[in-house]
Amino acid sequence: MKPAPPIESGEFTLMRGDVLHKGRYRLIEEVVLPKNQQGIAWSATDTRSARNRVLLYRMAFPDKTEAEAWQAIKAIVLRLTQLSQYPCFPTVVEVFNEYKSYYIVLLYPTGESLASLMQRQGGAIPERDVAEYGRQVCQMLEVFASQRPPVIHGAISPETVIVNPSTHQVSLIYIPLFPLKPLTKDSISSGYTAPEQVRGDIKPSSDLYSLAATLHHAVTGFDPRERLIHFYPPARRLNPVVTLGMEAALSKGLRLSVPQRYATPSDMLQDLRNLIASYPPVSELPQLNRPFPPEGKPSPRGRRRNIIFTVVGICAALALLFTILLPILNNANQAAQRKSTQQTAWRDEMALEQQTFTKQGIGISDGRFVFDTYPGRSDVALKQQAAQALQHNDLANAINFFSQAVSADPTDGEVQIYNENLHVLQSNSPYVTIVLGIAFDESADDLLRARPDTQGAFIAQYEINKNGLLGHGLKLRILLDSCGAHRADVATVAQFVANRVSKAGNPDHIVSVEGWPFSSQTINALDIITSAHLPIVSPASSVKLSGSSPYFFRIDPPDDIEGNLLAKTAAQQLHAKTILVSRDSTDPYSVSLADAFSASATKLGIQVINSPGDYFKESTSTVTDFQKVITDAQTHEANLIFIAGYSIDGIRLAHALGNAIRIAPNNTVLANLNILGGDGVDTNLVIGQGNGPDAQIATEFPQDMRHLIFTAYCAPDEWDLQGIPKKEQPAFFSDWNNFYSSSGVANNNAPPPGNDSMLATDAIQVIARAISLIHGEVTGQATRDALASLGKGTTPAFQGVSGRILFDNRGNPIDKAMVVLQVASSNNRNAIQLQHVIGTFR
Repeated sequence: MKPAPPIESGEFTLMRGDVLHKGRYRLIEEVVLPKNQQGIAWSATDTRSARNRVLLYRMAFPDKTEAEAWQAIKAIVLRLTQLSQYPCFPTVVEVFNEYKSYYIVLLYPTGESLASLMQRQGGAIPERDVAEYGRQVCQMLEVFASQRPPVIHGAISPETVIVNPSTHQVSLIYIPLFPLKPLTKDSISSGYTAPEQVRGDIKPSSDLYSLAATLHHAVTGFDPRERLIHFYPPARRLNPVVTLGMEAALSKGLRLSVPQRYATPSDMLQDLRNLIASYPPVSELPQLNRPFPPEGKPSPRGRRRNIIFTVVGICAALALLFTILLPILNNANQAAQRKSTQQTAWRDEMALEQQTFTKQGIGISDGRFVFDTYPGRSDVALKQQAAQALQHNDLANAINFFSQAVSADPTDGEVQIYNENLHVLQSNSPYVTIVLGIAFDESADDLLRARPDTQGAFIAQYEINKNGLLGHGLKLRILLDSCGAHRADVATVAQFVANRVSKAGNPDHIVSVEGWPFSSQTINALDIITSAHLPIVSPASSVKLSGSSPYFFRIDPPDDIEGNLLAKTAAQQLHAKTILVSRDSTDPYSVSLADAFSASATKLGIQVINSPGDYFKESTSTVTDFQKVITDAQTHEANLIFIAGYSIDGIRLAHALGNAIRIAPNNTVLANLNILGGDGVDTNLVIGQGNGPDAQIATEFPQDMRHLIFTAYCAPDEWDLQGIPKKEQPAFFSDWNNFYSSSGVANNNAPPPGNDSMLATDAIQVIARAISLIHGEVTGQATRDALASLGKGTTPAFQGVSGRILFDNRGNPIDKAMVVLQVASSNNRNAIQLQHVIGTFR
């Protein structure tokens, strides 16, 4: 293709009616290109063609030589020619230059825009047609994706989708000839623009979002430009005749988070093909009913008689109606008074919660407050901006900031939950809420529980909403209820939950609580939560909680079961003869576990020595304090130390033992001394992950940590150890990897899931399973009854990622699987390794 010689007569302005290229093309009107595209375009008539309408792109290259400009033109034409080999893409007619400008001429597609078609039909168009239009555009996007580099249209909307009315063939107009420009603030008003495109991140996912937005408009008649940006109610709510399949496809395509949408055009195309295949043949569609033919006219006398009877009947009906309506009106008045009282209580509650959060940093949040602002988070400022927007009911900015926060730190479970909550509100779907009791504070040990808890809870929320696991057409919201550093404050934040339910009319539709991490917290919260007839599903293990309330269920075995397992491990695997037991007499978990372990060990013939109580105070005893425990163990010639504490305590005790070994390197008794702990020791802090001095100890003295052996309620390796193929393992593990372990953000990938995250997801999932079993209204009481029914009669037990779950009449799981773990060297660094599994796993 050789260009015609340029005409050197200078620049000129094109006007309607001008002719170009020796009179061949007469300009009709200038075309308004999408705001992210470069260049100028005109529609024109081609006097040499029977199909005489064309689209002219005018391009100038003032900074290039003629040869460079021509090379750029050839590259554009080559790409357009390759695309034109596929159906629905425009054909290149010719290229010419004139008056120092270059022109590419394309055939204008036959038909009218989808926007024009919708306007002519008065709103929504039939779903069958919309699905077919979407299928064809998806095929075009498949072609775009196959190009190198991929082509991004960047402006799919009803105006750019052209429909041929006779063939129903669809085309996209305005294929971009140059790389797309970032959108400015003035050009973001279009509701068809994807969230990441608004932020200047232009990628193929943007076209899939824009297509879903276009189809949503077409099938509902709901114009997104007249509402908040990125707000798309469920299609069936706007147009009841829309099918569930179409609503599901649009809901997935319009999620704010890119990883939660269709990954490729092929994925969306397959769903649309399946949807089209599900429609009945046109020949089987029911015919419209015709009106009954008019009957003969009644006589005038008959009309008068009918009028009299009608008046008498109306009077009698009005008297009867008044008698019936009087009590109804009274009830309505009482209901209105109750609603007014509840609204007042809600305003008072919101003010109290705001005041408490401002003063103490604790409270209950759907995103209005931010708890995780501690070291390791890179999205704090964005989360706080989103929270402020929510407090001012600025949903659009809240969505924008939360989306940015997810992109900045995908491993932040807190922001993932808040972002998903906004998805639920945006969808306008009915929902229920589970409250997640948590403890965010500066303690490294607490953070290494709270963060995995929120990560696991989000995975559950995502899977539940994605797969519709609640039933009843419900979605799931999660509220975070953080008590902060002081465990006594759990009563305050638990009262917020009870107030919302009992006083304010439960506007959040709260049906259950999951939490808190520690037994002392759960004990303080239990009576408050259950007073509102809400079930609480907890990872707390103290035996004091067994049978404490018909509304209490635990996701893991109680301490007496764990203590028995630990004693067997001490006797059978570690061959202990004398054990020094260290407990914190002020902590219910520590006392409960130590007592259970001591009783079981004594029955097995092991000598149990109780360390003095002042040697160990949970989370406060120092390495120096623990030197007394090591001395005590030597004095009694113990060959095992049992500590009923947490990971911080395990680290400090192990380091004290390491120091003693370094002082007496030839002491074989010290060298062979191990430390046995319960599930409280199981966090990644023991292998140096996290922040603070204890993580530093574990990092700098890895050999000390290898004396630690402990139990946990689950481990991800359980499934492999049971010989279960990866493809049969729960989606939890692949979802964890997709969201956290391969987040795509440099130096910000989460380790594999552990005990806390797996239990958190199981607690949320088992509540969801219970909700799905409810027949009738979903309430806290109904959820409690459904939880109690699992594994009884014809209701199967729940299979969680941590093992099989069903409850006895004391709220304890029956024969729940547990694991024994050990810190060991792996590839020149410490890792927590699974030793064995006991109990019923599947």
